[in-house]
Amino acid sequence: MTKKEKLNCPLCNSKFIPRTFYPEEATFSSEGKLLSGFNGYISSSGVKPTEVILSSWITYCPSCNYVMRFAKEVVKKEKIQANNLGNKDIKEKYNNYYFGFPFEDYSQHLSGITEKVKASIKKSLKGIDLNIWETMYEIEDEFKLLVRFYANLEKYCDAQLPNETDKDLSTKIKLLKLLPNLENLLLDLNEKRSQTIQGNYELSSSDKIQVNAAVVNFTLNLIEKHIKPVVDGKKLKTKYNYIDIKDLSSEIKIFLNRYLNGLFNHGKPANNQVRTFLDNLLIN
Repeated sequence: MTKKEKLNCPLCNSKFIPRTFYPEEATFSSEGKLLSGFNGYISSSGVKPTEVILSSWITYCPSCNYVMRFAKEVVKKEKIQANNLGNKDIKEKYNNYYFGFPFEDYSQHLSGITEKVKASIKKSLKGIDLNIWETMYEIEDEFKLLVRFYANLEKYCDAQLPNETDKDLSTKIKLLKLLPNLENLLLDLNEKRSQTIQGNYELSSSDKIQVNAAVVNFTLNLIEKHIKPVVDGKKLKTKYNYIDIKDLSSEIKIFLNRYLNGLFNHGKPANNQVRTFLDNLLIN
């Protein structure tokens, strides 16, 4: 894809990407007929006129409000003849060609930047073996989920702390330097897991809710660790010019919300955790 140019205001000399281009008038080149906007150049019988539509477009400079006008070829119509058909079978087929500006409007620019950031997020998530965490969400029994989660957690600790593999799991959890609330939750559930395995404790309804909370929050913590640098507002502002960071943040939120809600299918509590995660994670 050809890189789009930025507009340069001839009055104040500032460079910008316009919010949009507004159609002014369209001229039918074969008939010399003026048409307001584009109404009527497509009909049930095909494209009109027979050759080319020329259009006048306008936009304005956001710095000084200078109005800029452009003319461009919008639609071209040609007859296509199939070589393998006889004369009586030849039919007219029309191709429409859009001859775009070397410029782009804001929505196009935002879409292009969003795709780049999404690609960076997907690349960063490859650094996490999410498969081992995703498979846990198929487990409906909270005790089995608890045991599987801590087995995966210990493997993760050993991978992150190769010099501490001989330590007990509680010590390893503390060495991960997690947020205090998450660390305390993991330590508390680890103690209850050990007691339950030994037959000295039975998970309560509150404990079962906490198990799901621990699984979701720890996985979100892993994801945040990898994508936080990618969605850092200051870095994005420096890297991508001519963009409102609030608009980019909104697009990224939509993308991550779909991804995370597909991953955490645990009803309203998990949805609330995902929403809180997105609110705290993204760009300011």
